[in-house]
Amino acid sequence: MKNNKKHIAYLEENYGKNILPLSIVENDRFPGGEPVEILFFYKKDTSVMKLKESLLKTIEHYNLFSSRLIMIDSNKFALQYCIDGAVINVLPSINSTSNNINIEDVKKMMVHVKTLPSEPLFAVTGIPIKDGVLGGISCSHTVADGISLMLFLFSWGRIIEGKDFPLPSKQRLFKGSPVSFDKIDKAFIPPLSELSDKIQNRVKSDNIKTYTRREYFSDEFFNEHKNKAKLENAKYIISNNQILTSYLLKKYHNYIMPYSDRIRLKIPVNFRGIRPDIDSSYIGNVVIDSFTEFTKDEIDEMSIYQIAYRLKESLLNTRNENYIKEITYLSKYGMEFKSEMIKNYPSYNVDTDIVSSNLTHFNNLESLGLSSDIGSIEHMSSTVQTSFIILKEKSGTIFVEIKSRYQF
Repeated sequence: MKNNKKHIAYLEENYGKNILPLSIVENDRFPGGEPVEILFFYKKDTSVMKLKESLLKTIEHYNLFSSRLIMIDSNKFALQYCIDGAVINVLPSINSTSNNINIEDVKKMMVHVKTLPSEPLFAVTGIPIKDGVLGGISCSHTVADGISLMLFLFSWGRIIEGKDFPLPSKQRLFKGSPVSFDKIDKAFIPPLSELSDKIQNRVKSDNIKTYTRREYFSDEFFNEHKNKAKLENAKYIISNNQILTSYLLKKYHNYIMPYSDRIRLKIPVNFRGIRPDIDSSYIGNVVIDSFTEFTKDEIDEMSIYQIAYRLKESLLNTRNENYIKEITYLSKYGMEFKSEMIKNYPSYNVDTDIVSSNLTHFNNLESLGLSSDIGSIEHMSSTVQTSFIILKEKSGTIFVEIKSRYQF
């Protein structure tokens, strides 16, 4: 794609207003990829109309959630702030209670967004049921990371209840007015066939069938393993997350990666709170993966605690403030990664990489400042085909959704 003078002038005029270029990492990793998806149950006696009005008010403040992807140059993309960039779909009611709903059936009814030019990047599906409303959220990773989505959901909940809510950071929000998407020049919305082979292959790979399994873990499990870790080596002061990830890696690596001799374990690290010039309420992607490589023989031979300690050291290196400042900077468009960094930073490889995400706080409504009787999160998805998604039930029990391309 080659922009003419008219297109270049349009982009230059609107950069930072209603167009935000994606960072080098976002351009490389996200187009054509899977969205983050959440299914929650809202059980308070609130009309669907009020829920919808509150959602629109939240989107007005968190305006990145009302945007579409446009192609601004060869293999370069940006977010365009649009009045029709978010989809809200209310389905007919189901004569059943939340306890009797088949979650898999509801997931199929949701609107699923695609991270492609001309497609909406944020969608909410509402389904009234006998004891409340089921809400399905599908959100492209180009819009925001999981922390941003958590901030959005928290504010939506506060607006529904008529309470004060935190405004997002102004560091990456649109500063202009939304446009009508049908007025954007077609040069910015090429069909899939005109996008790179890398993006087309990513879209195709998303259609590969995956399998999931759930495992539960008690406090006793973690206490027992922490005591064993200290007995093995006094320096093995390791977290629940590190123990759990190591345990799962040993147990499942041959099922998830049966044809690989080497595995990279990737753990997302949030830069908020580490890099001082990035606001805690920044909306966008402020995450990079800490990756630790193992041979499969090492995984079999090492103890759970040796693996966990190696993960801990990798995380500490990634969370180092000096390192983060070496690879990132804050521009007027938001947080950016330095171009030389991406040459040494490995993309997700479905044949070697397992992503482990700790989302125990994400599905705990009380930790979000919302009352526990407001409802519950029923499902959260992974954006990759091989992963451990660590969640927490209201009872306090931690459970993990293990995702694989192969049957367990």
